[in-house]
Amino acid sequence: MSELESIILGAVQGITEFLPISSSAHLIVLPWFFKVKEGGITFDVMLHFGTLLAILTLYGRKFLTVLIEGLQDLKERKLGNSLFFKIVAGTLPAVVCGLLFKDFIESYLRTPYAAVFGLIAVSILMLICERIYVSEASISYPVAIGIGIAQALALVPGTSRSGITITVGMLMGLKRTQAVDFSFLLSIPIILGTSLYESRHLNLDDAGSEIELLVFGVASSFIFGLLSLKFLIRFLKKHSLDVFAVYRIGLALIIILFSK
Repeated sequence: MSELESIILGAVQGITEFLPISSSAHLIVLPWFFKVKEGGITFDVMLHFGTLLAILTLYGRKFLTVLIEGLQDLKERKLGNSLFFKIVAGTLPAVVCGLLFKDFIESYLRTPYAAVFGLIAVSILMLICERIYVSEASISYPVAIGIGIAQALALVPGTSRSGITITVGMLMGLKRTQAVDFSFLLSIPIILGTSLYESRHLNLDDAGSEIELLVFGVASSFIFGLLSLKFLIRFLKKHSLDVFAVYRIGLALIIILFSK
């Protein structure tokens, strides 16, 4: 893998990790379609650390505040309105599904054709959501768990973690800005946990001469992740998810067309 390929893969990871267009679909399709070499498990883990740094840059302070308030709520036994424990409840479905089904998904679903299904299915859900959307709810435990189940479904390639969690949040009655903020607060534990879990495969001794490629990849995923996250937050304050749904359907059609 060259320096340019590491930068490209890092940029794709950073952009698609936060925009609701599916990072897994792009990281499957890009090497397959453009013949770009994949970086391996060490490279993939480091890219996730890059995107983790990006989200912590924007949401880290807020998450820390929520954590401190959660510990105080635990001390006072006031968990009913604790946003932190709602995040914990919303994180559990993805943790359970990841532990139970990760190997199956990695073995059988990481294909362009499986990604097509995820891309189209969530696009349809986005389009429906924007046409029946009514803001009338707050972040309760049932809402948090519902969004958490949606996050678990994002293990399927093509789904998009941010896409399905924001969409389901809106379908459950959250304001768009509420759904966006909760989606990304909810992503911090799962991205951190996934990165730490996968880091058991890291072997930086073998990386040796490829350390420069890792640096390029991490820097690229951080920079492009930060830019894409800022863009999405601003964009969804005034616009719908429709443009992302159309893009996803277009990508699915391109995959279908060129896979023949």
